[in-house]
Amino acid sequence: MLWYKAWRESRTRFVVIAMTLVGFCLFAVLFRDPASRAYGERVRHLIYAGTAKGTFAMLVIFLGLGGLVRERKRRTAVFTLALPAGRLRLVVTQMAVGLLELAALSLVPALLIPLLSRLIHQYYPLAEALHFSILWFGCCSVIFALAFLLSVVLDGEYTAPVACYVALMLEVLISNWPSLRPYRLNLMWTMGDFGIMHWDPRHNLLLSPSLPWARLMMIVLIAFGMLALAARITQKQDF
Repeated sequence: MLWYKAWRESRTRFVVIAMTLVGFCLFAVLFRDPASRAYGERVRHLIYAGTAKGTFAMLVIFLGLGGLVRERKRRTAVFTLALPAGRLRLVVTQMAVGLLELAALSLVPALLIPLLSRLIHQYYPLAEALHFSILWFGCCSVIFALAFLLSVVLDGEYTAPVACYVALMLEVLISNWPSLRPYRLNLMWTMGDFGIMHWDPRHNLLLSPSLPWARLMMIVLIAFGMLALAARITQKQDF
């Protein structure tokens, strides 16, 4: 029941994000690029390194909204707390459903781009698409976790999303300082393999290097640390 409740509360946000990604994929594949880029470069420019990537990262903020503070504002917290489950189980279920939704959304371009490419007699490798899906899930997990943590501690319908957006903008600005650039702390850079892709021998397709597993693991650990903190705070709230 808790899983179904968490899904019902977030399904509208999930569907909106999914449809947005589907729209980007359809546009990237089916509409010609006036700049006459190679097909693989066009897909990367619109999806993995451009507008779709940034839009997805911003929309994940709304996917991460949860906790009991928002339910108290809507006067549904009493009903939720009356369910035969502790606060920890309630909030962990919300987190788990949100992360599963994030994983599914990260796979949308990987499922659509290679399939749609065949319709126009083009080729985009599934392995390349899955590469970016892993990057998207890893990087956006920390955005999801930050949004969830802020929604647990901040009151107001829009306070947590705005605070999370400001935090992300600050992260981008700080990580772009010359002294910090070599460490590639910019999440948006990591999501799109910015500056480290290379052409295939025929110069038809931009290929990614190996996944930065150490960096992704660090990002995911930070995300789970924030989620654990959010769960701990929820347990101590006095309502």
